[in-house]
Amino acid sequence: MKRVIIDTDPGIDDAAAIFLALASPELFVEAITTVYGNGSVEMCTGNALRLLYAADRLDLPVYMGAGKPLLRDPNPGWASEVHGADALGNTDFPLPPEKSGLIRGRPATLEIIDRVMSSPGQITLIALGRMTNIALALSVEPRLARSVAEIVLMGGAVSVPGNVSPVASANLYEDPESAAILYSSGAPLVQVGLEVCGQVEIGPDQLKRIGRADTPTTRLLTAATPCIQAYYRSWGLLDDPEGARYNDVPAVAYAIDPTMFQAKDLHVTIETQGTLTRGQTVADWRNAMGQPPNVRVCLEADAPRLTALFTERVVGYRGRSS
Repeated sequence: MKRVIIDTDPGIDDAAAIFLALASPELFVEAITTVYGNGSVEMCTGNALRLLYAADRLDLPVYMGAGKPLLRDPNPGWASEVHGADALGNTDFPLPPEKSGLIRGRPATLEIIDRVMSSPGQITLIALGRMTNIALALSVEPRLARSVAEIVLMGGAVSVPGNVSPVASANLYEDPESAAILYSSGAPLVQVGLEVCGQVEIGPDQLKRIGRADTPTTRLLTAATPCIQAYYRSWGLLDDPEGARYNDVPAVAYAIDPTMFQAKDLHVTIETQGTLTRGQTVADWRNAMGQPPNVRVCLEADAPRLTALFTERVVGYRGRSS
């Protein structure tokens, strides 16, 4: 099994991705680290507990991380128009009855450093939110870039429009300085961006199958989905109006099985100064700058295979024993 730490800001699509990770025998999830993004870091940390409670995985340690971008103020609106006021589709799912001790007292950044440095080449980081925790870890311990097995990040748009600006994705736009630290660190990076996210849509029949499973995790996902579904529908971004997109799912799917993707090694720079281009992933397609590739950029996904895997795994998950 691949040992992974999931850095996340739950988030409806984070919920779908985490449920896929927990249901996949290829991955051994060691810890969850949280970051601001789809809500405040406190809200996102509470949501991580909600997800683990539904998944019967309260044994997993949760570490709270950064509450704001490295150099900027946080977005006061968070992402309520996409994920709802509670970041889980306004579902008000319960927290564990006893929260004491479930959120570890150690900062997420230090835990990431210790786990990676104590097992060189063994830990994969799956970054589903803003890159702030990982950028801080790289700043405190630069050797982490050579010690991490891989960093699979959700974000970026090198050949399609952005989702919060004409050119930038939310995770990189909100904290471009942290993204720039990550992309210039020398760590082995895989960018699972909007190119493939836009290709991966869970169909109506698959959503119905998930709903019929009627397990704690599928009940949460089914209740939360209409909120994010309505957002994508309003922008005309669904091939089928009754389908759904969970943009974090392809990143976890890559960690499970990279053969579901076609990718290209490119040199990518993060724009931090531009007024209109803040957070843009600038890909050097023709090697005009003469720099070696620093990112494996996913450009195509086998969507039928990926969505079938997601549906099968989530429907079949029955908690810790499954």
